[in-house]
Amino acid sequence: MQYATHIKLGKINNLSDARFAAAAGVDYIGFCFDPSSAAYITPIKAKEIIDWLTGSTIIAEFGNQSEVEMKDIADLLDITAIQLENSLVPESLLLLNKAIIKRVDIADLNDNTISAMVSKYSESVDAFQFYPQHAISQFSQGVLVNLNQKAKLFWEVQGSALEIKNWVEKYKPFGIHIDGGDEEKAGIRDFDQLNELFDTLRTEN
Repeated sequence: MQYATHIKLGKINNLSDARFAAAAGVDYIGFCFDPSSAAYITPIKAKEIIDWLTGSTIIAEFGNQSEVEMKDIADLLDITAIQLENSLVPESLLLLNKAIIKRVDIADLNDNTISAMVSKYSESVDAFQFYPQHAISQFSQGVLVNLNQKAKLFWEVQGSALEIKNWVEKYKPFGIHIDGGDEEKAGIRDFDQLNELFDTLRTEN
């Protein structure tokens, strides 16, 4: 399936979400291994889910954790891509020997500082994931276009399916990130909102 942008469904903590995402052709599926997050999943449980999946790139999502912990978990699960939000210098990121998505809070950045940050990490990071969504209004359209040419940018988005579609058409990001949800009970999950969003973002090609 083709969508108007790449889709990353993150913070997955159940098989229902993971299988739904894979069947829908979601490009990236993320599992949160940050113990401080409400979405934390144990590596053992994540492995049970990952073993069911094919077709999507699996992302190990971390917080402010050490290089050793991140690499150990990613290696254990044979995951080749890591999302992190700590302040490791570019040289340390290269030593992880993984594809890197750097999650960045852009609320306090401006045109100059966001450009400098992307340039600083351009050789060690494969993509950036920016939040909060509303902070995009702080930046000029020209700077955002330039950044999209330099790097792959994911944005964490919220809102109705139509609002997200209009946002994607306006800013044309490389991809969007959406959080997964909780099962109502084992094996039961309401996917109406995600189905509506995916239908809205689906293209004819």
